[in-house]
Amino acid sequence: MRAISSLLTLLGLFLSSQAQAMEPPPTLQFDNGKWFNGTGFDTRTVYSIDGRLTSETPPDIDSVIDLGGGFVIPPLCEAHNHNLGGDEDEQEVIDRYLSAGIYYVGILSNFPQYTGVARRNFNRPDSVDVQFANGGITAPLAHPIPLRERLLGFGAYPGFTRETLADHAYFTVATQEDLDRIWPIALSYRPDFIKIFIMNSQDHDAPPGETDYEGERGLHPDLVYDLVERSHDHGLRIFAHIETAEDFRLAVQAGVDVIAHLPGRRLPEPIAEDIANRAAENGIAVHTTAVLANRLREHNPEGFAAVRSVQIANLNLLYRAGVTLAIGSDLYSADSRAEAEYLRELDIFSSRELLEMWTENCARTVFPDRKIGALNEGYETSFLVLDGNPLEDWSALGAINLRVKDGYVLELGESIHTED
Repeated sequence: MRAISSLLTLLGLFLSSQAQAMEPPPTLQFDNGKWFNGTGFDTRTVYSIDGRLTSETPPDIDSVIDLGGGFVIPPLCEAHNHNLGGDEDEQEVIDRYLSAGIYYVGILSNFPQYTGVARRNFNRPDSVDVQFANGGITAPLAHPIPLRERLLGFGAYPGFTRETLADHAYFTVATQEDLDRIWPIALSYRPDFIKIFIMNSQDHDAPPGETDYEGERGLHPDLVYDLVERSHDHGLRIFAHIETAEDFRLAVQAGVDVIAHLPGRRLPEPIAEDIANRAAENGIAVHTTAVLANRLREHNPEGFAAVRSVQIANLNLLYRAGVTLAIGSDLYSADSRAEAEYLRELDIFSSRELLEMWTENCARTVFPDRKIGALNEGYETSFLVLDGNPLEDWSALGAINLRVKDGYVLELGESIHTED
C-alpha cells in the first residue's frame, strides 16, 4: 500500500456497527492524488468538508492524507442484483462489495418483511448504499412466480407459503381491478422504485396454445401504461424487466425510467434504431446485464454466438444514440465485476467508456438525486485510490489501496482482499 500521512492515525475512523452514531466527518486534505476528470487524470490537492469534495482550502484541517501518486476514481456500482436485503446477517456480501470498491447497489426484487429488518445494515459509511424495489408487479403465472415457488419448495423464505408469497414477494395483475387492489398494498411497503415485468409482449394477445410463451407472458401492455402513470404520479421511478425487442419497444413507448435488461438473453433480439433514439430522447437508462447470455456458452455455442453478435449490435446502437448504459449483472452469487469483464470481452467500449458506465452512469440510475459517481465540486466524498491507471491497465481496478466513503476513510477487516 502506498504511503499515507502518519496523521491518518489521528482520525480513528475504523467504521463499525456504531457508524450511525459517529461524529460528523472530519475536514481532510488529500495530497498527491491523480484525480479522474472524465477523460483523464489531473494531479491536484482536494479537500473534504462535511463529507463533500471541494477545491477551496478550509481554514482548519483535521488531517492531511498523502495519496502517494495514486489514481483516484469514483466508486464502482452494481445497477442490478438481488443479493441483499434478504437476511439480517449479510456481512459477507457487503464485505465483498466494499472490497471490490462497489459502494452503490440496486436491488430489483426483495421481500419487504426481510428487508425491513435488514435495512439498518445499509446506507451508512461502513456499508453499501442500496435502493430496493420490493416485490415486482407481474402477470399470472409469469416470472418470478415459478422461481419463487420453486425456491420456497427448497426451504427458502421461512414463514411464507405459496399463498402468502403473493402480494409480498410479487404482485399478480391481469386486470384493471387487480391493479386497483394491489396498488395501495405495494405503496404501503414504501418501495424506493417500482419494478414491473414486461415479457414476450409480441405474443400477449395470442390464444392459449398458439404461443411458446405460456407462463412467460408479462403484464398486458395497457396495464404497463397505467403503471407508469401511477408511479410517476407518486414520485416513484419505474424499472422494467424485459426479454424481447418488442418488450423494449413497449417499455420505451410507455415511458419507463429504466429498462433493467438488454433484450435477448436466449435468442437474438435486435433493437430498432428509432426506438433506441427515442429511449435516448426520453432519458431512459438501460442496465446491460449482457453476461446472462453466458448461460448459453457451453450447452449451445451456436446460439450463444448469435446472441453475442446481436448484443454487440444493440450496445453499439444504444451507445451511439446516447442512451445511458449502466453496468449491472443480475448474478446472485457475483457482482458487477463479472458484467464489466464480459463487456470488455465484447470489445465495444474503451476503458474510459466502461469506467463511465460503471461509475457515473450506474450511480445515476441507483441514486439519481445524489451528487455521486463523479469527483466534482460539492459531490460526496466517496472514492477509490488505485495503484495504476485503469485507462491504460484495466487490471488496476483490482489494486485498490485506499477507500473513502461519505468523508471517512474506510478500513476493511483483515479477511477482506481485492482478489477474486
